[in-house]
Amino acid sequence: MALLLLLSVLQYTVMSQSLSKDASPKYIPIENAKWNMFGPVRITIQDFAVTDKYNDTVSGKVDGRFFDLANLNYGIGFYQNFSKKLAMSAEFMFGYGYMSRKSPTSDDKTRAWSETVRADVYYHFLKKELQLQPYLFTGIYGSYKMGNIYVSAPVGLGARYLVMKNNAMITVQAGYGIGLSSGIRNSVIYSTGFYYSLNKKK
Repeated sequence: MALLLLLSVLQYTVMSQSLSKDASPKYIPIENAKWNMFGPVRITIQDFAVTDKYNDTVSGKVDGRFFDLANLNYGIGFYQNFSKKLAMSAEFMFGYGYMSRKSPTSDDKTRAWSETVRADVYYHFLKKELQLQPYLFTGIYGSYKMGNIYVSAPVGLGARYLVMKNNAMITVQAGYGIGLSSGIRNSVIYSTGFYYSLNKKK
């Protein structure tokens, strides 16, 4: 009886270990904390719908649809991871849409093309290097449109997700853009990006 009980315990232990191995994630964390990636595309939406809702502007679109009060940008850039907690990215983008100023002029009625440079600093608040890593971020966001320069400083939350065996990454974030230049209102700035490693990690 004791022998049968011992064999049952051993069989259960072997089965448990086997299931544990099968159930373990195939993802292997990046051991090197310093790495970089190229971003072939990043999409950013600077949305003025929230801050324009209770302001009279000459645009005539305060109660319009989402993209009526937003500037949509596409760009490329680089992402640099410095440690397990700190990273940064920098992008150059082309955009098209609406931008809201504190003192509206007739130019605010016009949806037009713009050029934008963006730089972000990220703080990953989880200690371990995980496949899904949430973060806090802040940065600087500057656009040139129709002879005017607009500068905002977004602050917010986001997350990055490593894919393709750590050789690529998807980022998603949203922040409140504080208008630094006198010509632009505060805004909400959404962003998603895809970055790919040119040097494959082992």
